Amino acid sequence: MKVNLGCGRKYYEGYVNCDVNPRVKADQFFDLEKFPYPLASGVADEIFMDQVLEHLEDIPRVMDELHRILKSGGVLKVRVPYAKSDWAFQDPTHKHFFTEHTLSYFCDGFPGIDFYSAGKYRLLKAELTADRTTLRHRLRNAIPFRSVLRYFLFNLYDGVYFELQKI
Repeated sequence: MKVNLGCGRKYYEGYVNCDVNPRVKADQFFDLEKFPYPLASGVADEIFMDQVLEHLEDIPRVMDELHRILKSGGVLKVRVPYAKSDWAFQDPTHKHFFTEHTLSYFCDGFPGIDFYSAGKYRLLKAELTADRTTLRHRLRNAIPFRSVLRYFLFNLYDGVYFELQKI
């Protein structure tokens, strides 16, 4: 079973698509701020959240709830805006900002920080992403040493993609 939480207008075949908004196409409607979610424990092989997590209030509680829903070895896939991009700040409904290290706080072996969540994950992937939709994006993506310059400049990347595996 694959679950697309906060699907919005991105309805994916082969997934149980869930959203709070009754004006979008979804298989289930519920609020991701109200716990527990109406999904059984240990049923999902994959949970996908695309541009959703930054809108939710209690990230540790959400991570625990996602852990509950995933099967052992199941994978959580998350896309969020990068904290050092305009995408992170321009939407007034964003409550949190993310870097490539943010979800490490919920992963086994992250030094000194193991108390945010009862459920533990293994970090499989944390990568910065860059849009390629406009000429401005394509020119920006050609900047040399972007991976180093991102520590000093904003808008060199647009998002972060995470994959975490339930331990």
